[in-house]
Amino acid sequence: MPGKTLRKGAQQSPAPAAQEAVMQCSSQLRKIGDICNLQQKILNVITKLFCPGT
Repeated sequence: MPGKTLRKGAQQSPAPAAQEAVMQCSSQLRKIGDICNLQQKILNVITKLFCPGT
């Protein structure tokens, strides 16, 4: 509309509670990724032990 102006700062930073939730989620995802990586490394070692030709 011609008579209205856009608000400045429509994109505001998230609230501190939301930032903390994001940090907790990212740390949990990192832990899950570390566990999956460890499992994959263990499987690779077992495979090399029992299937040395591959």
